[in-house]
This record gives sequence, C-alpha cells and structure tokens, in this order.
Amino acid sequence: MGHYEKSAIHRLSETSKDMEIWWDSSPLVFENWAENEIEKADQSQKELVRKRLKILFDKDQPQDTLFDGVTTNPRLTRKVLDLIPEQTDPIVDQLIKDNPQLSDYELAWEVYKAITEKGAKLFMPSFEKSNFKKGYVSAQVDPRLVTDVREMLRQALVLKKISPNIMVKCPGSREGIYVIELLTSVGVPTNATLVFDIPQVVQVAKAVKRGYERGQQWGVDYSQWRSVITIMIGRFEARKAYAESAKEAGIELTEALQRWTGVAIAKKAHQILNNPDYGYYSKLLLCSSRVGPKPDEVIHIEKVAGGNMVYTINPEMVSDFMGICDQKDICKQMDQPVPEAVMEKLLKIPYFVQGYEQDGMKIQEFIDHPAFQYTVKEFSGSMNEIEEYVQKRKKAVKQ
Repeated sequence: MGHYEKSAIHRLSETSKDMEIWWDSSPLVFENWAENEIEKADQSQKELVRKRLKILFDKDQPQDTLFDGVTTNPRLTRKVLDLIPEQTDPIVDQLIKDNPQLSDYELAWEVYKAITEKGAKLFMPSFEKSNFKKGYVSAQVDPRLVTDVREMLRQALVLKKISPNIMVKCPGSREGIYVIELLTSVGVPTNATLVFDIPQVVQVAKAVKRGYERGQQWGVDYSQWRSVITIMIGRFEARKAYAESAKEAGIELTEALQRWTGVAIAKKAHQILNNPDYGYYSKLLLCSSRVGPKPDEVIHIEKVAGGNMVYTINPEMVSDFMGICDQKDICKQMDQPVPEAVMEKLLKIPYFVQGYEQDGMKIQEFIDHPAFQYTVKEFSGSMNEIEEYVQKRKKAVKQ
C-alpha cells in the first residue's frame, strides 16, 4: 500500500511494456461518464480525478492518452443511445429520413455502423501515430448470425469499410472462427468474441495462423493488421451449470473459486498464445471482469497484471477498479501460478476441466456451451432493442 498520484488504471498499464488498456464502450460516452465521475468525487479530490481521467482519454489529443483501443458491441451501442440521446438521436433521425425504404432491421444496422464510425474517428490519431499498431475500434457482426458464414463475412467487410482502424469482431463459433480465418487471409484485423475457454482460444489461434500464413503466401499487406482473442473472463464462471457441476463433484463453488476460475483460464491462455513453439499471431484480450472475491480486491484484473495482453474495461469497472485499488500496489502477477489448493479443487469440476483443457471441447460444441448460449441471447436481445429504438424514433420523426 502507498500514496499514488497515478490512478490504478494508469499503474496497471505500466506493469509491462506490452500491457494495453482499452475502453470497453463507445468513445462517445467517455466525456459524459468522466463528468459524472468528477461530480461524484469529494470536493478535495475533484481536480485529481479530472487530471487522472484526462490521462485515460482526451478527445482533443487521443494519440497521447492511455487508452490504446476500443471494444464495442450491440449491447454497448444500445446503452449509448440512452446515455447521450442529444448526440445520437439526430443521427438516428437523419438515417430514418434518408432511408425510408429500409426495414427496421436494416436501419438498426445502419445506426450501429454510424455510432461506430463516429467513435472510430476519435481514435484515428492514435492509429496513425502508432504506425497502425494501436487505436483500433472493434465493431461486431450481428450476434444473431453466429452460424451464418456468408452473412457474417458480408457484414464484416462492410464494417471494415467504415474506417481504416476498424477491427472486426466475430464469434467463437465454428462458423465464426472460419470467418476469422478468411478475414485474416485478406489482411482484415479481427477480434474473436464470445470466447470463454481454452479450446476456443486454441481453435481461433490456429485459424488466424492458417489465414495469416496463406495471406503471406499471396503477398497480402499486413501493415494494418492485428489479431486479438477476447476471453469474457467473468461469464464462464457465472453460469448455473458450473455450480451444478461443482456440486456433483462435491466442491462448494464459492465466490473466490469462481473468480479464480477466470484467472486460471486467462493465465493458461496467455501461456499458450505467448509460447513461441506454437507460433501464434494473436494477442490475448480480457473483458467482463468482476469485483471480488473480497470487496477490496479485483483479482480478475490484479492477478493478470503485467502480461503481453490487452484488458478492455467498461466504464463501471474502470470506476470500481480505480476506487478499490486507488492506494494498492499494482504489480506484475500474470506469471505467478494459481494457488495449488485452488487448482486442486477446480480440476475436480468437470465443467472447469472441459473449458481448461485444450481438447476439452470439439469445435462444433462451442455454441452449445452455457456461457456462449447465455451471452448470444443477451447480445441478440440488444440488437432487437436497437430496432425498437429505431421504431420509437420513427414515431418522433413523423410528429
């Protein structure tokens, strides 16, 4: 413990030269969120909070701020429509007026693209300054299409046209992984999402490697290309099926054991992706972190600090982490093993073993996993909600 001028997020980013911190929301909401954070702070701390947040992201100098990239998805975009309607409603309304022939589904997709484009522009200076290594904004294909190869591929190419710094997010289903391989072979940067476990990580990494090496054979330009694989660290451990599997194995699935579950999978994925013997080209990205197991710790983040990886963090967790770890030491822990006693319990639970072993699942089984099913349903619901928002704005435009 000590007194730190720098925020916990800032110190997290300094735990290794290869540690990147991304913003898990639209860049459009940062200013609004930051003002709320400053408003909540004690009077004596307001200027310090303001200074710290400006270091994280400054729309006037994005190339010199801490956030190295952005992840978005339909769920986050839906939140944007509610958070800053004064900015987004004119965009939605204009799309409605200009495209009377489009269905609500098509308009919802246009809204998603428009919000994404506006956010991507904010990170172009970072993209250019870093020689195309940072400043990427991830945009996701429709989560309702996890098994439709042709439509996912079509949408992916449309998304890539939005801005040079767009990184296309495709799901970790068998079909989505194939799309990632195809996109990689033509130099389109990708972010594998809806990934929860080691078997998925390995299959994506292999697909990216195949695609990249095929593209290299044909002289594809990879100067503006990256690959990241996103493990949604808190979603695998939160499913009811996990608790049931643990109970059947005679293990009490405590909150601590749940949190260590995500950490264990993240550490193993990091080892695999950084093992030179495999020769993979993808970088680990973690998201969906949770506070705990104790109120004064976030082991989902603290225990993986210092890796060659990306951590994308949503506004709520940025706030929580900076508060909880404000005066805590943040140091490199990625290479430290999970406690032996913890691993001994975890390896007795079939649900965990299935997600921890490289061959724990077949590629065609990925879409049936409880974490995949739950998250697809949630994300698909968000696309439906964007359509409902479009319907609401149509009525407002007619008035």
